[in-house]
Amino acid sequence: MTIKTHKLLLICTGNTCRSQMAHAMLQARNQSQGLGLNIKSRGIRANADDPTTPEALSVLKAANIHWQGTSQILTMSDLEWAEDVWGMTQEHLDVAMQLGIKLAFNRRPRYQLMAGEQELLDPLHCGLEAYQQLFIQLQIIIAKRLAGI
Repeated sequence: MTIKTHKLLLICTGNTCRSQMAHAMLQARNQSQGLGLNIKSRGIRANADDPTTPEALSVLKAANIHWQGTSQILTMSDLEWAEDVWGMTQEHLDVAMQLGIKLAFNRRPRYQLMAGEQELLDPLHCGLEAYQQLFIQLQIIIAKRLAGI
């Protein structure tokens, strides 16, 4: 029996905090539960190959999630690949939709805010506690979102 994979693209600004934390958390669940997810994370203004922030890595490590990622800029080919795009803010979705405007209608992914109608604030330069709060938010959001895939 073949498990169908679901292609999920997570986007934020620099792809060093929010989208990478969500990527790591989803990947951990995917591996432990066999969810059939294929996950990528990108940034609308990322610098290629910037490391995940130390605070994000610290929070993930405390949850026993080991992650090694680097930032990647969002491209048209990412949008062609994805079935779902989850943005951290409306700006992220707007940029992605504008970039993907030339995709054939039947090739366009579904664009949604990761947190439903709420935007997830960027913890960059806000201290470890902001990352810990984001982690807690992401745990709740991911559980709800995976129930809907």
